[in-house]
Amino acid sequence: MRDSTQLPVTRRMLPSLSQSLCLILSSRNLSGINLSAISLSSINLGPLTLFLHTRLTQRLAKFQIPRPIKHQSQRFGIFALACFVAATLSGCANSLETCARTELKLTWAEPAELQATVTILSSDEFEGRKTQTQGAAKSRDYIKQQFEDLNLQPWGADFIVPFEYQTFFTQETGANVVATAMATAPTNRWRIIVAHYDHLGMSGSKIYHGADDNASGVAAMLAIAKHWQQQFALQPNTLPKVNLMFVATDAEEPGLYGSIALVEQLKTRLPEATFELMINLDMVSHPGRPYGIYLEGSRNFTQFNQFKPLLNQQNRLCIKLTHPKPVGRSIQSTDWLRASDHYPFHKANIPWLYFGVPTHPQYHTPEDTVATIDITFLAAVTESAFELLQLNAEYLKN
Repeated sequence: MRDSTQLPVTRRMLPSLSQSLCLILSSRNLSGINLSAISLSSINLGPLTLFLHTRLTQRLAKFQIPRPIKHQSQRFGIFALACFVAATLSGCANSLETCARTELKLTWAEPAELQATVTILSSDEFEGRKTQTQGAAKSRDYIKQQFEDLNLQPWGADFIVPFEYQTFFTQETGANVVATAMATAPTNRWRIIVAHYDHLGMSGSKIYHGADDNASGVAAMLAIAKHWQQQFALQPNTLPKVNLMFVATDAEEPGLYGSIALVEQLKTRLPEATFELMINLDMVSHPGRPYGIYLEGSRNFTQFNQFKPLLNQQNRLCIKLTHPKPVGRSIQSTDWLRASDHYPFHKANIPWLYFGVPTHPQYHTPEDTVATIDITFLAAVTESAFELLQLNAEYLKN
């Protein structure tokens, strides 16, 4: 994985709006132009709400071009100003999201519960949760108990689903923890939420706690499962008629073996299933700059631009669609497609979305502890991931 150096990611602009204003203001006849009279309905702004339309109109109304303009230099100055204004206003398209922590607006996620889960899984008692250790076994038992407490159902005889995998020299064993929440009526539609629970274990007396990687993802998955069950009990008709599968995968760190095994088991045990979406939660609590979550996999959905605003319209979480590029000769680039448990799903042609932050100074060190993560940020990511589960199936068709 690469170094923690990060580049700010520039906000996407609305080219149609900025180009239209610049085109108008660079014309020869500039006298008396009133920007508030520009029809936004003729400009393709994408899925903006009425609120955004009104805000744009109000802000445009503040700008009047003085008449007459006598000199080319004045025309050029106003042209430059207009382009700047248009670029600034284009940020209104994302005004429901912010890259500032102070603007996050949580709606249901409980930071204290998320912190409690991360604290337990990253504690010394769990010894870094390395595959095939007592720490990993304790993690499985803890996650299984949480699934049982939420009245979820096992996928088969038990929540713990073992698998085997081959390394270079030996045959190894691992175990995923799998729970289901079935729809009210029988259906072959499935959506899957995955978060790996394993980490690096210990090196001598040093414990690699793995708070962000990936106790945070497991905590988010459990919170999503709890909220789904609550909504299902109170207002089942508000949720899509779809089966959910919650999977805490094992052996992600040594080679994505848990998710590889899961995909093979899905093919065998659910041959008639339609898998609409796989959500991977891996390292979702340690934001950098900009203060946002990165969401890979948008190209898997032709209507992604239509449903993306739904993911953060309430909590205003900043969502970036590509990780920042590495900087400097000594910094290794990360292949985000193959970096985590979504990759086996990608190879199986199951559409996926992956929430995660870039690597940071605490990544894969003993310092990745609960004290270094941002619980409010984790709560916001949890809420945005839940929005994907509520999407109408039409959004997910390709």
